[in-house]
Amino acid sequence: MKTTFAALTALMIAVSPAAAQAPLTFMEKQTNVEVLGTDFIGTPVNDKSGQQLGKIANLVFDQSGRIELAVIGVGGYLGIAEKEVAIPFDAVKSDVANGKHVFVIDATKDQLKTAPAYKTLNDQALAERMKEWREKAQAGWTDVKGKASKAYEQAKEKVEEATKPKQ
Repeated sequence: MKTTFAALTALMIAVSPAAAQAPLTFMEKQTNVEVLGTDFIGTPVNDKSGQQLGKIANLVFDQSGRIELAVIGVGGYLGIAEKEVAIPFDAVKSDVANGKHVFVIDATKDQLKTAPAYKTLNDQALAERMKEWREKAQAGWTDVKGKASKAYEQAKEKVEEATKPKQ
């Protein structure tokens, strides 16, 4: 029985996808059909009339490695008070303006301003941690205020007793 089980396990391992994978191959250089992610980040995003709306801030990939969303930083000044919005990547078209690579989308500045801000999992986790921290800080502050108030009342009573005229 043990021998059969061991043989069956060995057979399953041998035919598993992990065992069928080719050895790791290293590439020497980028080809003409390959694009780097850093070629996207920071690239201006314009509307159809050529007015700059923002810049590519990030790319979101699906599980198969396909670019699913383009995250665009809009508004603000020099990245301060900037909001990030996400749109489907296939809505982004590549173009050249003034001799430089840009992306063009069919949207207006007002549409991007009113679009919901894109929240990453990290943003969501940070918001939750900040909420918990505020709740703990508030509870701690309430506790300290209660203890301080009690100590103040006790001290006040002692002072009143000590300064009360003796009969």
